[in-house]
Amino acid sequence: MLWQDLQYAVRGLRKNPGFTLVVLFTLAFGVGANTGVFSLANALLLRAPAGVSKPDEILLVGRTFKGSDANTFSYPDYADCRAQNQSFADLAAYRETDILLDASDSPQLVSGLLVSGNYFTALGTHSARGRLLSPEDDSSPGANAVAVISHGLWERRFASDPNIVGQVINLNNFPFTIVGVMQPEFTGTGVAETIEVWLPLTMYSQAVPVFYEKRLEARQISWLNVLGRRKPGISILQAQADLTNISRRLEQIYPDIDKGLGVSVVNGLGLEPRRRDEARARMGILLSVAGLILLIVCANVANLLLARGAARRKEMAVRQALGAGRIRLLRQLLTEGLLLSTIGGALGIVIAFWSRRLLLSSNVLTGVRLLPEDLKFDARVLGFGLLVSLATGLIFGLVPAFEASNLDLQFMLKDRSANPLQRVRFSGALVTGQIALTLVVLISASLFLQTLRNTQSVDPGFDIDKIVLMPIDIGRLRYSEEQGRQFYQSLTERVRAMPGVASVSLSVTAPLGGSWRNGIRREGQPSTEPETPCDYDIVAPRYFETAGIALLQGRDFSEQDRANSPRIVIVNQTFAQRWFPGNDALGKRLSIARFPGDNSYSEIVGVAKDVKYEALTESPRPYFYLPLSQQYQSGAILMIRARGDEASSLAGAIAREVQALDRNLISRPRTLAERLQAAVAPQRSAATMLAIFGLLGLGLASVGLYGVLAYSVRQRQQELGVRMALGANRRDILKLVLKQGSVLIITGVVLGLAIAFAATRTIAGLLYGVSPVDPITYAVVTIVLLISALGACYIPARRATKVDPLVALRYE
Repeated sequence: MLWQDLQYAVRGLRKNPGFTLVVLFTLAFGVGANTGVFSLANALLLRAPAGVSKPDEILLVGRTFKGSDANTFSYPDYADCRAQNQSFADLAAYRETDILLDASDSPQLVSGLLVSGNYFTALGTHSARGRLLSPEDDSSPGANAVAVISHGLWERRFASDPNIVGQVINLNNFPFTIVGVMQPEFTGTGVAETIEVWLPLTMYSQAVPVFYEKRLEARQISWLNVLGRRKPGISILQAQADLTNISRRLEQIYPDIDKGLGVSVVNGLGLEPRRRDEARARMGILLSVAGLILLIVCANVANLLLARGAARRKEMAVRQALGAGRIRLLRQLLTEGLLLSTIGGALGIVIAFWSRRLLLSSNVLTGVRLLPEDLKFDARVLGFGLLVSLATGLIFGLVPAFEASNLDLQFMLKDRSANPLQRVRFSGALVTGQIALTLVVLISASLFLQTLRNTQSVDPGFDIDKIVLMPIDIGRLRYSEEQGRQFYQSLTERVRAMPGVASVSLSVTAPLGGSWRNGIRREGQPSTEPETPCDYDIVAPRYFETAGIALLQGRDFSEQDRANSPRIVIVNQTFAQRWFPGNDALGKRLSIARFPGDNSYSEIVGVAKDVKYEALTESPRPYFYLPLSQQYQSGAILMIRARGDEASSLAGAIAREVQALDRNLISRPRTLAERLQAAVAPQRSAATMLAIFGLLGLGLASVGLYGVLAYSVRQRQQELGVRMALGANRRDILKLVLKQGSVLIITGVVLGLAIAFAATRTIAGLLYGVSPVDPITYAVVTIVLLISALGACYIPARRATKVDPLVALRYE
């Protein structure tokens, strides 16, 4: 019987190609939108890294400070937790860094990972050739220059050399021996991560020369990410409690350093906890909006099936008269609905697959660059698409099937239409729901569009269009401090002499690129008070001039501020107002410890205007700057200020100038405007995708409203003819039909405003410069929806005025 139902359903759909195509493409867009967004959520949040054994047993462990977000560990704290815990079979540490690979005299920057000796054991990975790193490789600082390379690097750079194990390669101008090639599936534990080289953690000085020399001993420096494989039967709460107890013991033993520090334990590899929460919030919004679109699609298709069912009621009556029971008719109609949903779902999955590049360009998370292969349509995504298709088929098919199979046989065989008013009312209820949901989507999209506009209009505090940035890291080339200082001096002098360059400077971090953090203590502050964590940057002379940051008081750093000169510091205006309210901050002194036992003070010589340091939407916060001449770093950002507004035209010449000094320095100049665009990418992607969903919902709701009124006009054709025969003019008929549509529209708008008022409060944390209940947004969106909906009403209303009374009265 199922086969017969399918055959009959196929024949019926083939006889109505217009109806079939409209339903299929409506379903395809709804299922495609949901499947595409789910594939993005799957890549960011659900899919475990390939090549990891039993990834559900892996936990991420982070340090917290007084309830703050999870952060990195110092090596001594990590070593104590690894030795003392009772919950983990392995607790491993790692740190990502770029490494200069100089094989065959062709330098290349590759992604590297410094790992503890138990890292691969904790993950349960294996090698394709040779062996992986072991605890013996991680036993002593600088003693084991061994490396594991990725399968992709082995194929691409070494032409799949079967004798690769044992060969020596130059990494950061230091010889390392390759001991193994990683299995092809494993490229790292992070989302969209491709690690090419793994090195022992104890080789950090060779891998990252900029690092503080005794990081394996420095408990005050946090720099390691930690993961662990829990023992069988150990829950997350038990692991959390275990590490918390260890943290409390460390706090008692090292109160000056570990006071206030806690531990956070969370599930899942991929994104770090803070980024995971950020991704979860954004994907939750996109999935919710896609779900609303799917409900609008279901309502639209249900209306189409109701109209088709009304046209087939005589056919159903004949089938019932010939012996078909109601269950048999219901099954036939549900089979047709499920067939439509299955085909529409398959088309939706195809649309989702084709839209991968649109999804990839969305940049849901800053710094996470997904590739087409990351959006795999695996069993989970395909299963989700199938589930959505079947659920959709049941949702839109059930009520029309019951309606079409619920017949008064004697009444229908007399060729009468039963309960037309009831069907119109039910269809109207569906349209009201469509309008309400569409209004919610449009309001959400408008709020995110305003957030994007407000974010882009924020003054970051420095010039955007005149600055070019280029990362330089001479530490990887084994430059000594003296050589490095000479190199940076030569570089800035040569670039400053270039045509079109107004000024040049250096900084350790780039604008909107994050900050370093250290504890500070004001002179005279009681020793019983803890140090205050504060973000900072290390910059060269003329930095503020180059960046376009105003100095409100005091002076800039100069060439006379040397390493042996008295230490100085420049603070921002929030720092000065918070720590020296009502007083002049100039001349005050701060203790900024650079290593244990450092009790020297730095004098404040300037106060700079507040700028944005990490995000355009951040609130003002204390910040300070140290001179590069007094705190040398081998890695820095070359910052160039152009004379005109075309900073991008200098990029190529700057790169050539750097290469002329050292051909092994590989970096791409980037304008600050490009960095700014990357900073607002999440807001732009959310606004774009919600706007697309909103327009799709508006189109579907308008089509649904048109369909209901057109069906109503057909059902009321005789009534309209009688009214016109009794003297009603065309304006009266137009008002009658428009009134019917207006009731549906106003009801939907009122319901939608109520839902939006409650729903948009959940996204308040993602908005900037606009209230989730902004009255102007609600008013404008409502007016746009009313105009579109009334336009959809006008066509069937206009058609109703053209009813010929004589034709209508001869209907029976």
